[in-house]
Amino acid sequence: MNRTAIRVVLILGILAITGIISVQFYFVRQAMNQENQQMNQTITIALTSVAEDLARYNDAELPRQNPVFHHSPDYYIVNVNTHIEPDILEQFLVTEFKIRRLTLDFEYGIYDCQTDKMVYGRLVRFGENLRIKPMQQGLPKSADYLYYFGIHFAGRNQMIMDSLGIWYFFSFILFLVIIFFVYTQMIILRQRRYTEVQRDFINTMTHEFKTPLASLTMSADVIQRPDILQEPERLFRYGEIIRSQVNHLLKQVELVLEMGGPAGDKLLIKKVPVRLKELIAEICEQMELRIHCSKGSLSLDYQSKIKMIEADPLHLTNIILNLLDNALKYSGDIPLISVSVTDSPYGLMIGVRDQGIGIPSKLKKRVFDKFYRVPTGNVHNTKGFGLGLYYTKNVVRAHGWKINLESKEGQGSTIQIIIPVKMK
Repeated sequence: MNRTAIRVVLILGILAITGIISVQFYFVRQAMNQENQQMNQTITIALTSVAEDLARYNDAELPRQNPVFHHSPDYYIVNVNTHIEPDILEQFLVTEFKIRRLTLDFEYGIYDCQTDKMVYGRLVRFGENLRIKPMQQGLPKSADYLYYFGIHFAGRNQMIMDSLGIWYFFSFILFLVIIFFVYTQMIILRQRRYTEVQRDFINTMTHEFKTPLASLTMSADVIQRPDILQEPERLFRYGEIIRSQVNHLLKQVELVLEMGGPAGDKLLIKKVPVRLKELIAEICEQMELRIHCSKGSLSLDYQSKIKMIEADPLHLTNIILNLLDNALKYSGDIPLISVSVTDSPYGLMIGVRDQGIGIPSKLKKRVFDKFYRVPTGNVHNTKGFGLGLYYTKNVVRAHGWKINLESKEGQGSTIQIIIPVKMK
């Protein structure tokens, strides 16, 4: 799937999810409004019946207008135009609410015109919801009526929310669908990145193998000439070329097989005593010829008092070679590379520094990823599979060491390996 198709799928998916969420939100709001209106209607009818019961009980007449005034979402005022006895009012309220199956906890108060205050009745519970507490500020008054009572439904909003259980279920299903969609898109994007990495790896591997194979072909053609036996020095030189290129190919194949497979993260480390100074000096001597061929220089500064460490000599040699090889690749036209071995408060520190192109800050965390190569404009300009630093990181981790990268774009890079050893 190309990038345009992925973008189209993402945009359409986002629009679809946004539309579904909007529709779901609209229906939930509609259901809540409908439930709210229905409850208001039921409460108004019940309170009107209570007002009529009180009027009949006191042999009085109700006002012509609707006696029930909806003061706030959960508070109602009922104008009865007659004296109200608390016990009788509570009995009528409980009886009417039971008839209407309105099982809402409520509290009521009766207005006393002599003191101009709401005389609080009590909190009547239909259920066992002890979270509902009486109003602390008291029930609000009304300046429009003289004989009235107020009733507050403490759990009204909670009851409306509880009645929307089926919508909660639908919202949960929608939430699962959204999670599945996001997960699917992440897989698509990840697969896209893997495809790009795979394509880049195959292209790089083709170019990486092409040069030594061409050298081998040329050397084989020369060796097959009849007159080559008359030039033993030339024959020896081409034999050395063949051996060098074969060793190079073998190392590349081993690296790909070791680090490119599923077991690339699990290295078998065999620690033995290693003479670090001699090992690093030998490695630098091997790399010096390549660096000199590029008109560069390689310096070694060994200042540590530690001469012997516990390490796997094969893997230690490989990671130092990888660091020097990386420094050579990214040093520009004239490589200036330095290797330092010093003591620090954290242990022995091996540093490889170059004065090359450096690494942008945003790419520092990625240089140790498998198959990742710092872009240099031309994808094949710098050789390698993007496994060197990944392999180095795994070897360092397997030894229990630490690795640190310091780099600034255009000012070179320094990679340090910190080995926690005791001074001897």
